Amino acid sequence: MPYAIFAMLFYSFNILLIMPMLLKIDGQTKPKRTLFLCSAFLAVICHYLSFTELFTHLTLGADITLLEVSSLMSFFIALLSTVPMLWNVRTLAFVSPIVYGFALINLLMTEFIPSQIVHLQVDLLLHILISMLAYAVCFIAMLYSIQIAWLDRHLKRKKVLPSPDLPPLMLVERHFFRVMLSGEILLTIILFTGTYHLLHALQLSNIHKAVFSLFAWVVFGILLVGHWKWHWRGKRMIIFTISGMILLTIAYFGSKFFPA
Repeated sequence: MPYAIFAMLFYSFNILLIMPMLLKIDGQTKPKRTLFLCSAFLAVICHYLSFTELFTHLTLGADITLLEVSSLMSFFIALLSTVPMLWNVRTLAFVSPIVYGFALINLLMTEFIPSQIVHLQVDLLLHILISMLAYAVCFIAMLYSIQIAWLDRHLKRKKVLPSPDLPPLMLVERHFFRVMLSGEILLTIILFTGTYHLLHALQLSNIHKAVFSLFAWVVFGILLVGHWKWHWRGKRMIIFTISGMILLTIAYFGSKFFPA
């Protein structure tokens, strides 16, 4: 509990620190980078430490709650969004308030709201962790697609951007393509390993996960081809990325909400 509270405080501080830069409040265009990075990493570290007991339960084969799984997902997303900032990846500034807000909400719900119990098999732990990593990468790609659509809309309407520190559209597109391609590769690995486990444990819930993961993989694949070959932007990108994330979310969590 103490680590979770500290993580929530640091996440909240990061959001308040980055928002003036994005909205250009009081003439502030650049946040204090060192302060932001330190607080961001403290938030992620505290978030990780809040899972100490959870990791012990996982290695012993104990059950965890659905919200704990969701909070673990948000940790991966926050970690993947924070580490690249050490190399001054400008495109993550726009998505960081959403990422940290998502982590904050998950921590709040995990600590204060009871949730459904989920059983995770110890022998599938590596497969589960890679699945969470794939979900986190695809989630960040979705945020990139929203950023591209937002920037594209401002440019077409010849509107002044809220801050000159926002990255150029072409840079965001390059990062989106790399992140989405990484997510697609991870999904491919999951589908291959998941097929092996499916053949050894033929259950309705496992079939459901495989089918919806495959659908998400196809949607993301079409999006990658469309963006690479036909330079898809705007609403089409958002529709494909959000549709793929919905399918992936159903694959991961759907059987918990709609048990067979």
